[in-house]
Amino acid sequence: MGSTRNRRARDKNKQKLPQTPTKDIVRDDSDLEIAKELDDLYDLHANPGYPPTEVERKKK
Repeated sequence: MGSTRNRRARDKNKQKLPQTPTKDIVRDDSDLEIAKELDDLYDLHANPGYPPTEVERKKK
């Protein structure tokens, strides 16, 4: 009668959502091309140890 009272609820996402292993992820060079184009247009400024927080457009 009270057997479910002490059990913890399971995370259903682990059971239902398949995860792709990193060795099976196919990468193409489109991300690299976009990153190079953006690097030509913008300057990214960041504090050491943190991701970029400030973006400034480069002057022509």
